[in-house]
Amino acid sequence: MGTIWKIYKTDWKNISKVPLVILMLGALTILPSAYAWINIKAMWDPYSNTSGIKVAVANEDEGAEIQGKKINVGKEIVQNLKTNKKLGWVFVTRSNAEDGVKKGHYYAYLQIPKDFSEKMTSILDLKPIKPQILFGVNEKINAVSPKIASSGASAVTAQISQAFVKTVGDAIFSGFYKAGIELEKVLPSIHNMENQIFKLEQALPEIEAMGKKAIELEDKISLIEEKGQKIIELEQRVPEINQAGSSILKVEKNLPLIHEAADKVLALKQKMGDLNRINDIVNQVGQQLNEMESNINQAIQRSEQSEAKDETNENQALFTQLHDELVSIHNSIQQARINLQKKASEAEKIIDTSADFIQNDLPAIEDKIHKAADFVRNGLPALEQDIHNAANLVRTKLPEAEAAIHKAADLARNDLPGFEAQIRSTADKLRKLKRSVDVNDLVQFLKHDPHAESNFLSNPVLLKTKRIYPIPNYGSAMTPFYTMLALWVGATFLIASLRVNVEDSNQAYKSYQIYFGRLLTFLTIGILQAVIVSVGDIFLIHTYAVNPIWFILFSIFIGIVFVIITFTLCSVFGTIGKGLAIILLVLQISSSGATFPVSTTSAFFQSIYPFMPFTYAVSLLRETVGGMVEEVVMRDVLYLFIFIGVSFLIAFVLKEPLSKRIQKTAELARTSKIIQ
Repeated sequence: MGTIWKIYKTDWKNISKVPLVILMLGALTILPSAYAWINIKAMWDPYSNTSGIKVAVANEDEGAEIQGKKINVGKEIVQNLKTNKKLGWVFVTRSNAEDGVKKGHYYAYLQIPKDFSEKMTSILDLKPIKPQILFGVNEKINAVSPKIASSGASAVTAQISQAFVKTVGDAIFSGFYKAGIELEKVLPSIHNMENQIFKLEQALPEIEAMGKKAIELEDKISLIEEKGQKIIELEQRVPEINQAGSSILKVEKNLPLIHEAADKVLALKQKMGDLNRINDIVNQVGQQLNEMESNINQAIQRSEQSEAKDETNENQALFTQLHDELVSIHNSIQQARINLQKKASEAEKIIDTSADFIQNDLPAIEDKIHKAADFVRNGLPALEQDIHNAANLVRTKLPEAEAAIHKAADLARNDLPGFEAQIRSTADKLRKLKRSVDVNDLVQFLKHDPHAESNFLSNPVLLKTKRIYPIPNYGSAMTPFYTMLALWVGATFLIASLRVNVEDSNQAYKSYQIYFGRLLTFLTIGILQAVIVSVGDIFLIHTYAVNPIWFILFSIFIGIVFVIITFTLCSVFGTIGKGLAIILLVLQISSSGATFPVSTTSAFFQSIYPFMPFTYAVSLLRETVGGMVEEVVMRDVLYLFIFIGVSFLIAFVLKEPLSKRIQKTAELARTSKIIQ
């Protein structure tokens, strides 16, 4: 340890003897601070000076007319931009804008085309067309300016959209308000319509039955035509009907004669008893004739027994003749009686039937005849007129009725099923709508304040920002990066300007003694660099830091880590180590997440991100600027100590084995008289 301390004191004695070296070391100590301060101050608030970014605006909008009112959105945009100081808006023609951007006079241009207002108003058309603002940007002038110009253009379009949404929202919600008032007035009609639809749904079975009847009626059209033809034929027989009516009147007129005939029939019925008595008399005559025949027979028999033959024969012949004549008369009377009895029986039946008819049916028939006669006199003319009317109807209206029946049947076959489905679907939707939406609530919603609703629609979300670790300006936010970068650059200047090895011609020092002895000298200068840059950040350019003391202390710690890393590289690997330090600088700027989030870089830089000192150095300084989280601070300090340990391990393991080879390489390089 004494030898290491001796080497350290010797270095500073030698430095103190040469004023030029003191001056150079002073420059090396201050130069990194200047690098950090200049860059931090330059980045202090870059977005406050964006008005210097020139953006050309060319307005060619010819305007439009909506509902009799002329509008020109392009003109309104230009008027708004004239009061917008976020960018340097320059109002020129289209050709000047395009030419100016190509030649670098402007960073970008906005072109408002001729049909901009016309397309804005196309929202009222069936197929609205979105308007376009043409944005051109020259990306070769500067890497950041195009992004700022693009952000400004996006802000312009956002303002246009917001104003358009508010205007349209005013119109829409005003319409809603009026619709709510009107809807409230027609609510009874709406409810009535709902009830009618539900009733119609309930009546669908009856409608379907009527449709089926229409189809059935269509099938019976031929029968209807046949019946109609019969009505026409009946019309043609009206004269016959009149003739029949005349006959009925004549019958009615002759009713007294019929009454007389009826009286005679009844009288004849009463005389049927006399006719029966005649039959009895004939029977009695027949019986008497029988007795007479019997007597004659007896007389004939007695004459046969008489002795006087001549007289007997004459008597016998006489009796025989008398008997034959008497038999013939008897037979005739008997036949006449039979015929009379038969005729009397038939006549009695006819007279009885006629008498029954006269006594029982004739009054009713007579009443019907009177009614029929009354109808002939009073109703028949009207009936004839009805027949004529019906016939005319058949001739003129039946074709129309048939056409209507065909239409009704076609409707029932083709349209009625779809109509029923629509009615049922509408009724189902109405029921679902009633379950999900209360029309009264809808009315109240539509009656909301239209201006308040349109304001909400144009700006529906208010972004409430909570700054967890607020930093007042961009320069303070970039201070950790530029301070850390200055410390690495300062350490690189040291190994590029100062020798890392000690002259030891007698080989009195061991390799580790040389390493640590000269390292102490480098660390002293590195600590001074860290103190100057961190104190200057806080008190000279007044960067913001929540914990300024810890910012200074951690800057010193980081300076020590960087000096150890760069010194070890140069001490172990010589001139190659200087190149490695520069390569590490380049790699770490992109992989540490100090400028852009590491997630936006390529996969290679994301993979080396955890192994770079910058990763933990910038994180540690950010904790002191924004707000310290103990867990993060401990992690970063631990990893930086690991880098120190790795550097020491490399020095112990590789410095002595590689020292002679590195020395020969350096001597060989110096022979070129161009490398130190």
